[in-house]
Amino acid sequence: MVGCGGVSAMHFDGYQVHPERIRIAAACDPRPERREWAQQTYGVERVYASLEEMIDGSEWTAAVLCTPTNVRQDMVRTLAAAGKHILVEKPLSDTFTEASLIVDVCADAGVHLAVNQNFRDHYAFDIARRLISDGRVGEVHGVVHTNLMFRQDRGWRTQIQRHAMSVMGVHWFDGFRHMLGREAAWVWCRTSSSPEVDCAGETDAFTQLLFDHIPVSYVQSFSSRLRRTDTVVLGQLGTLEFGYDTVSLRDKDGSTEWENPYAGRGKPESTYLSLNRLLDALDDGGEPSNSGKDNLRTIALLDAAYESARAGDPVTLTGGLPT
Repeated sequence: MVGCGGVSAMHFDGYQVHPERIRIAAACDPRPERREWAQQTYGVERVYASLEEMIDGSEWTAAVLCTPTNVRQDMVRTLAAAGKHILVEKPLSDTFTEASLIVDVCADAGVHLAVNQNFRDHYAFDIARRLISDGRVGEVHGVVHTNLMFRQDRGWRTQIQRHAMSVMGVHWFDGFRHMLGREAAWVWCRTSSSPEVDCAGETDAFTQLLFDHIPVSYVQSFSSRLRRTDTVVLGQLGTLEFGYDTVSLRDKDGSTEWENPYAGRGKPESTYLSLNRLLDALDDGGEPSNSGKDNLRTIALLDAAYESARAGDPVTLTGGLPT
């Protein structure tokens, strides 16, 4: 475990209930109180003040990178040079250019890179994906997604210029891609920042996207006093409505509902699934579905939304990547 800050608890909690698959061999963090926390709370036997000390002092196969994004590139270079496979906490990086460099470093070193896009499972995107793929809603005509909350973050996140969409939008952009099985071609975005939230970046975003011919409307707010998260897929034969827990399909035969088995288990279980996809790839020699290469298209969407908000114009993409 590289970095024992707040988000690492989600990873520790998810991995410790799967001893048949994972053994946490070591952890590193420059802060002694966080190293002590990892030892006392999760029983991590070997803790180190630096990544270099952990590489030299213990044996392990894969690293879970939970550091802030501004030091991530250097950490990836060190890990890749040591031949360690890597699961990176989302977002992969702050910009598409940085993300591309990270992917290239890992490819050149011959190590696997995956990203913890755990909302593919924690949110009901994967169930919606199967229903759409099976033709249950017919041709998809459009998607409406809303994520409203009042959220006051602490620590390093409040100091960076990319905030609400970098924290939550990266989940939704990735989920749209996963659900529709298509890549975005066009993005338009407007952002704003509420004085009610202490942060350097945006608190609210209004985004329109085109995935081929399918329009997606997405609203994000960290300043809303109304709390709401839901997704509606309008199809030729039916309508899907879903959130974290359930997916409902309404069609000519009435209403059918499916439960999401991973929502109730919380984010730790879906985070374990993200790491397990990397481990499966190591076992069978394939590429994890949440690979860094795949995630470049999620980061490209995030980048395009911010660029559109900055420039005031839509941004076009080719195959989900910058034109």
